[in-house]
Amino acid sequence: MKHVWQAKLHQQREQHFSRFKTSDQVQFFQELGDLLASGYSIGESIDIMTDAHQKWHRQLSVIRDGLHEGQSFPSIMSMYVNQSILVQLNLAHEHGDLANTLVKMGQNLAQIAQQQNKVKQVMRYPIILLAILGTMLLGLKFFLYPILNQWQKSSQVTGVYDARAIVILMMALLLIIIIWQFWRRMNWINRLNVMSKIPIISLMTKTVVSYQASQQIASMLSGGLTLPDVIDAIACQNNHSASVCLAQDAQKFLKTGGQIDRYILSKQFLNQSLAGYFIRGYTPKTLARYLDYYAKTQFKLLMQQADRLIGTLQPIFFGIIGIAIIGLYLSMLLPMYHAIGGLYK
Repeated sequence: MKHVWQAKLHQQREQHFSRFKTSDQVQFFQELGDLLASGYSIGESIDIMTDAHQKWHRQLSVIRDGLHEGQSFPSIMSMYVNQSILVQLNLAHEHGDLANTLVKMGQNLAQIAQQQNKVKQVMRYPIILLAILGTMLLGLKFFLYPILNQWQKSSQVTGVYDARAIVILMMALLLIIIIWQFWRRMNWINRLNVMSKIPIISLMTKTVVSYQASQQIASMLSGGLTLPDVIDAIACQNNHSASVCLAQDAQKFLKTGGQIDRYILSKQFLNQSLAGYFIRGYTPKTLARYLDYYAKTQFKLLMQQADRLIGTLQPIFFGIIGIAIIGLYLSMLLPMYHAIGGLYK
């Protein structure tokens, strides 16, 4: 009977599959966390949300039916959320407190969403200006330059510049494709090493990785696991997320006789302050409390670093756009000046 239900559930999920959008994932876990914090069970919370959100009715109906038939929450959610969230759900379900993890996840995702919205607001105006500049460039190419060429009765110079521009654009596009393909083939350890060397995002990379690592370890230690058990549990997850790759790398280091604090100190994408918690020989429960506090401090630090990054990038973008506008006007006025001057010769 169980196998029949699993087949039926899988077919139903395939028919009604629609992954939550990123914004919907934030809202979903935030509301689910609020309901759990108010004392409702996961099943009761899903029932309430099914009635409250018609736009999620298909997804929530499948989740509700699966829970009523005894399916695990992470297995049902596997088709609706991204890999990083799914790893946290699986680990919390198997080795930690799932309800408490969902509450924290809702709070953290909401804060991260606020920061992302702030970044979008800052970037929106420069993007609009760049779009206007692009439109003006197209206007120059297809309307102004042909008129100037008719005045000059020659298109050789413009043709040379057009050919150079096309070559430069093609080379830039090819370079971007090569870099993207190279990046995709790198594992997460190498990606983090590269990101930790880029000045403008190196500090944020260290903070993000340290925050996620300390949060996951704290959650699982509070469930009664030892540190080696935590690393093994994360490493055996069947996906290629950053946390799984990091756990697998740490697992290899420990099997050679190394200590976790030495591993942290050897990685440039981790804040070295994290290593201090593993040197003092705390019990798992005590270590979990310290790491939970450390994760909160890292999250606050991440928000501060994001604000500083926004404050740094905004004037840089406006400076680039200002230079582009000046260059655009020069590209319009100089050919017109030469063309008009040629008419009087």
